[in-house]
Amino acid sequence: MDMLEARLNMNICKILLICTVFSRVGAEIQILIDPVNLPENLLPGTQLSRAYDKDVAGKADAYRFLNKTKDFVIDASSGVITSTKVFDYETDPVRFLFIVDTGGAMRRVLTINILDVPEPPDCTADPQFSAGTAAVEIAEDYPLFQPIYRVTATDQDSVHGDRLTYTLETQLSGPEKGGNAFGVDAVNGVVSLKEDTLDFDRGYHAFQLTLRATDTTGLFCQGTIIIKIRNVNDERPQFEPFPLDSINVTEQTPIGETVTRVRATDPDEDSITYSFTTQQEVFGLDPATGIITLLRPLNLDYPNNSRAYSLEIEARDSGNNTSTYTFTVRVESANDPIFCDLSFLTGVSVLVPEDVPASAFIYMILPRDPSPGQKFQFLILNSSSNATAYFALDSWNGIISKTTEPPLDYETNPKLFRLVVAVSSRGKRPVESCTGTVTLLVQNVNDEHPDFTCLPDAPVHISENMPVGTKLVTLTATDRDSGDSVRYEFIGTHKEFSINEDSGEVSIAYPLDYEDVGTPKSWVLRVRAYDNQRVHSTTGTFTVVLQDVNDNSPQCSQDIYTIELAENIPVETLVVSLACTDKDGAFPNNNITYRLIVDPLSNETFTLTNNELKVGPKPLDSDNATFAGRHFKHTVFVKVSDKGSPVLSTIITVIVRVLRINEMNPIGTTSAFTFSVLENSPVDTLVGKLTFTDADWPFNNLKYTIVGGRLGTPPKFYMEPYTGMIKLLDSLDRESELQYRIVVRITDLDNDAVPDPLRQRSATAQVTINVLNVNDEPPLCHPPHLETWIYSIVRGAFVQLNCSDGDSPPEHLSYLIVGGNTNNQFTLQRRGVDPPSLATGQNFQYDVFQGIQDAVTFQLLIEVTDELGGSKAGQLTATSTVIIHVLPWTVTQPTSSTKIASTSITTLVLRKTSYYWAPDNWFPVVLTLTAALFLMCLYTLAWCLFKDVPACSRLFPHCHESGQSSPTAKEPGLVPRHGNSLSKDPKTSTKLSLLPGNHQ
Repeated sequence: MDMLEARLNMNICKILLICTVFSRVGAEIQILIDPVNLPENLLPGTQLSRAYDKDVAGKADAYRFLNKTKDFVIDASSGVITSTKVFDYETDPVRFLFIVDTGGAMRRVLTINILDVPEPPDCTADPQFSAGTAAVEIAEDYPLFQPIYRVTATDQDSVHGDRLTYTLETQLSGPEKGGNAFGVDAVNGVVSLKEDTLDFDRGYHAFQLTLRATDTTGLFCQGTIIIKIRNVNDERPQFEPFPLDSINVTEQTPIGETVTRVRATDPDEDSITYSFTTQQEVFGLDPATGIITLLRPLNLDYPNNSRAYSLEIEARDSGNNTSTYTFTVRVESANDPIFCDLSFLTGVSVLVPEDVPASAFIYMILPRDPSPGQKFQFLILNSSSNATAYFALDSWNGIISKTTEPPLDYETNPKLFRLVVAVSSRGKRPVESCTGTVTLLVQNVNDEHPDFTCLPDAPVHISENMPVGTKLVTLTATDRDSGDSVRYEFIGTHKEFSINEDSGEVSIAYPLDYEDVGTPKSWVLRVRAYDNQRVHSTTGTFTVVLQDVNDNSPQCSQDIYTIELAENIPVETLVVSLACTDKDGAFPNNNITYRLIVDPLSNETFTLTNNELKVGPKPLDSDNATFAGRHFKHTVFVKVSDKGSPVLSTIITVIVRVLRINEMNPIGTTSAFTFSVLENSPVDTLVGKLTFTDADWPFNNLKYTIVGGRLGTPPKFYMEPYTGMIKLLDSLDRESELQYRIVVRITDLDNDAVPDPLRQRSATAQVTINVLNVNDEPPLCHPPHLETWIYSIVRGAFVQLNCSDGDSPPEHLSYLIVGGNTNNQFTLQRRGVDPPSLATGQNFQYDVFQGIQDAVTFQLLIEVTDELGGSKAGQLTATSTVIIHVLPWTVTQPTSSTKIASTSITTLVLRKTSYYWAPDNWFPVVLTLTAALFLMCLYTLAWCLFKDVPACSRLFPHCHESGQSSPTAKEPGLVPRHGNSLSKDPKTSTKLSLLPGNHQ
């Protein structure tokens, strides 16, 4: 409970302290834009927001950041907040908090958020890749799915979750086209072999891959790599087989004679060695040439000799690649008849290349005769298609060869020739013979060069905005070789263009941008047309010229300008100077013009000259109701256009906020006002109204204040400050004061955007108030009761009345004897404007009083009425009593004397009502309680601040339990906490001390 009590005391102190502080807080600091969202690529110096505190407006060094920073500045005079650098969302902090201070009690926290702007990936980490010159070399037997190359691309947005995706855009192979062996991992950009189709011997010597890295927003960068294929000895030798996989030899073949020769070829063009797979005793084999010779006689008269030998030959290249071939050597008897090949007898077909040279061997007829040394004779029996003009038959050895003329031409000559040949033994009787047919088929040979038939002579002009895939030109080349197709390729690398190897169509392969300094403005493209096997080719060149297209609208440093100007700035003042450029690289696409677009309210208020917006010809004016409805803002638009075709433009918004300036003094209908008021007017009666106007907006925002003059004591009038009405504050008495003069100040309020009480405009007016008379004072006589003595012999006036009226002149008083005038013995005599005199009348009977001994008394009642000749309803009356003692005449003449009788006097009471403010009964109670609470708060705050000060301990004692003394901090077991000491008593207190010294 002690801890709870201490915490409760501290919380009460904090609450009271906060109440006290907030009771003294000044105006709040306003932030025009909060929070500020700042794009990361915004140029420095851009106005981000503005702080405003009306208490310090217009003062120098008024605004500042409490926390220091080099990235942002706040103008000390205007409060304008700007940045000082270009921010990077990926490396800089993304949020800034600043405390804006103006020297007052209030401070304001400003939040600035840095916004991420998507940025394209960057492939320049590997400059060779981005330039298209990156190259790697792999063997043709490179394993599948093993890394070959890794695309190195970076993305500044990756630290905030952006991910790159890698794709293979194009894959070109050469010299053999159509290769599709490689792929790229979409996540890590690793290039690997995806298909086992690499074969250097098939013409796949190099691949050109175009790879692209794309972020999640679709922005990308790309580059090119060239993968060279290295030939590997992976091909086995291939044997040239014998007809029917057999050869014939006679039994009389001598030892050492060449039997035959085996041949094998290797696509890898390696050297080949030959060997028998099994040990041979009859035949020998030259390992280098493949020539088989006879080692032992083949005489069939020996029973151990066979008529057929099966030989298996192994061919091995330098890479240890082997292949085998098995054929049969048949031994013929010397007594057998002549025999021709079955294929010859039934008809043999021989392919003859069209480019076969003159006298070249074409075919040899091989008849067999068992007799040793037997010669043969060969004769053409029949031919077709003039075959003998193209082919010749050697009659001695049966060799068919090409004649010297004419040459074979597959495209123009017959494609088939047939020879019927008879073979007979020479000098043998009887003559033995065989007849067969040799068909010569002319084979097309790739012996013609492709020729371009369509290759642009003039430059090909293309526009930069042509999309990827747009066809530029179709190249055409022909090859006279029958059945030979022409293919096309670029000589060198041109990433901007691609050529279809089959159709010769040249198209755009990469986005073009005339404004990109890395993009050439023209290209000289070298192209090659080649035949199927790349045996023959033709090269050509044509020029492509890039033309600028108006594809970039003008861009300005800012799209929106927010500017504040005082309304009294002079005409021709510069509002803003626009900084706009057009990225298009050629005239007139980059020729910029400016056009001002304004509404009727802003018409003629602003003038645009080139890129400068100025005030004029009309000045700024905020004193307009329509303009006030727009919050004192002019919104004008500047259309920035180029002169390209089509015309592209950008709209720039300029918001001009006009700061109100108090330019006009209040103006009244006159500088002196005169009003009249009846003296009996009740309190709060309208005396008069001052009429002043002010042309500054808000119109007629005036305050009227009485600053001098004669107001009476206590003041008789008060002024309503915002209506200009003068009203009666206290009752008037014309008899006391006939006229009042008042000096009134008319102040122009809050007409400046930044109010300054010291510079408020004002005017003064002289007000004269005449108090009109009202008959509210009855006549008074002095004395009200008059007693006099006269002798009975008196004739004429004997006493004059003394009556007056506070609100009527003497001549307006009338007198009349209304009682006690028996027989009309007395009358009133009046001369001029003075009060009348009482005199004896004609009916005064002297003889009646002649012999009397005692005095006779008359009591006359005289009525005095004011407003003579006025309205009787407004007349007031008063009475005066005159007691006349008539003394008898004696010899001794007594002296006439006047004596005020000691009779009782009735006083006439005039009732007046005075008005004053009397609040309800609850108001004083509430006011008293509020004052008491405020004093308690002040005392509590002082106790919190000074309770630990020894000099103030008597005024601010510590809280402690009733009946216990507070232990000192020096006693063991005590721990001071928050300036209060905890009691050693382990018992828990059930009472909380709310205020110091309040114990029960």
